[in-house]
Amino acid sequence: EKVILSDITWEVKSGDRWALSGPNGAGKSTLLSLITADNPQAYSQDIILFDRKRGTGESIWDIKKRIGYVSPELHVYFREPANVFNVVGSGLFDTLGVYKKISEDQHQRIAFCLGVFGISHLADRMFQQISTGEQRMVLLARALVKYPPLLILDEPAAGLDLGAREDLLTRLSGLAIDPAAPTSLLVTHHVEEIPSGTTHALLLRDGGVVASGPI
Repeated sequence: EKVILSDITWEVKSGDRWALSGPNGAGKSTLLSLITADNPQAYSQDIILFDRKRGTGESIWDIKKRIGYVSPELHVYFREPANVFNVVGSGLFDTLGVYKKISEDQHQRIAFCLGVFGISHLADRMFQQISTGEQRMVLLARALVKYPPLLILDEPAAGLDLGAREDLLTRLSGLAIDPAAPTSLLVTHHVEEIPSGTTHALLLRDGGVVASGPI
């Protein structure tokens, strides 16, 4: 019986850097699930993703291959033994492991993304044997390795200690000001976690928009 979202009008243009915030229960997770195609209610709503109306024949995988995604929940899923290089490489295939041969071009992509986040030295380390902060950096590299047009960061700093959090936010600020970086949506409860270079903000409360626009 509860209305989760109501009267939401939101346009994200290529190159935008959005911060999405609001208290628990505001509707942030539901809004993200409509964008990532995980919510079946998207078919009954007026939603256009990548210039195509939802439900006009595209598959969920057509949408997901164009989105890089990081969240604390995704972090929990990585339980299989794998080294850092293969965890990043799994982002090329939208899987939790690498089950195909990696081409030379893909190998270079993985190496580049490891370098962007300063974790090249971890390539051969087992994912489960590095720190939580380092693991989050690895998952960010994984999200970017397929060069997606849209990057969704759902509370990327959640659960990190102060040092790891500051390191992560520094890297995200670098991405936000990089014109070659993908369009991004960052969800956070904390204003201080919004990277410099963020161009727009959307504030939700009780399923509705409180404020939206450039910052």
